[in-house]
Amino acid sequence: MNPAYLASGGWIASAVGTAAALGVADHLGSGPKTAAELAALTGSSEYALARMMRLLCVAGVFEETADARFANTADAEVLRADHPRSMRHFCMLAAGDYQRIFQEMSHTVATGEPASRTVLGGSLYTFLSRTPESGAIYDGAMEDLARPVGKVLAKSRDFSAIDTVVDVGGGSGALLKGLLTAVPHLRGICVDRPDVCARAAQSLVASGSALGDRLEFRAGDFFESVPPGQPLYLLKNVLHNWGDERCVDLLRTVCAAMASRPTARLLVIEPLAESPMPAMYKALDELMQVVISEPGVAARSEAAFRALIERAGLRVLSVQTLASGHALFDTAPQE
Repeated sequence: MNPAYLASGGWIASAVGTAAALGVADHLGSGPKTAAELAALTGSSEYALARMMRLLCVAGVFEETADARFANTADAEVLRADHPRSMRHFCMLAAGDYQRIFQEMSHTVATGEPASRTVLGGSLYTFLSRTPESGAIYDGAMEDLARPVGKVLAKSRDFSAIDTVVDVGGGSGALLKGLLTAVPHLRGICVDRPDVCARAAQSLVASGSALGDRLEFRAGDFFESVPPGQPLYLLKNVLHNWGDERCVDLLRTVCAAMASRPTARLLVIEPLAESPMPAMYKALDELMQVVISEPGVAARSEAAFRALIERAGLRVLSVQTLASGHALFDTAPQE
């Protein structure tokens, strides 16, 4: 593909992120609208908004009708906040803070160190803790990615003998919300950073969710401790954010929490390096791990995950592939 066109790709990304932040797809959910109508609804400049929308129409995100109105395409629907597979917040994150970090990719290529530490002045998670607006977008993005897995997980196992599930590093609770909705007798405990839990708990109350009395958020450092003695623990897309040694530390913490309950299980849910996926998606994901994630992060094979799990004092009982494409490692403390 033409390098000059690719070098301009960030402009398209910014347009997608801006449209997502303005809620354009939500406003078009009731039908096509003119640039003037969209500008009034979003508090934008009609002149600039029209040009952004025409670029996104050429890119195939939106479409322009014969009477000069803009409308959603099928692809634009996932930019709606109320879409069951919404990617609105992920698009805002990728086109916002993540793109800002990628602008300093030359630092990563030169040194091998994550550019995120240079751009954000330290760890991504420290930055999110002290920047509530960015933290809320990141929470929403992680919810976009986790939302579909809860229902898939509910269909993959028998939860009849389980009363409580602890999601370690579960963000705003998207995975648990899906699981608890599908399995009405379950209770959930979501463990994450204090700022994440505070936002998630407030959002749950504000939404009036029926899960309010079954879903609890507990703030803490999951490298130090997690709620002990529960029957089932989850780690979904957490290990791939950390290097090997930190992964072992985290797994050992969960293993210690399981010690008082011999039948306790930990489900590790992660994508595998060998999983089939489009080449571009795989290449982008691998680059993101180097530029944004913590030092030493890389895609891992099933064998690599098994080795980490066993180093932490756990044993792998089985491995299955979920409909979402993730691998699910069913683990228990070593005998």
